[in-house]
Amino acid sequence: MKIFLYIILITYLVAVNGYGILILFFQKRELEESREEEKSISDGRLLIVGALGGATGILTFMFILKYRLKNLPLMLLLPVLVAINVFLIILAFRFGTNYFIR
Repeated sequence: MKIFLYIILITYLVAVNGYGILILFFQKRELEESREEEKSISDGRLLIVGALGGATGILTFMFILKYRLKNLPLMLLLPVLVAINVFLIILAFRFGTNYFIR
């Protein structure tokens, strides 16, 4: 039972990080295609996905794609979300699911 929950947790984290990376990739492509219009793209979706566990993938691919690096709220909040996500993942693996589910 414990292995099954770990597999679910790992699958969830991979899916959320993949979703965050796709959002970042499509936002960058949309911004490059609409340079003339200078359309504003919201950071809310990136922050929500980061809070749900995808902050590591988003922050990594922001540097790989060189996209949104001058955006101060993202550059301040995403490392904090990465630290919180890593802390919760360590808690989940160290103490098992009994820590979260009683």
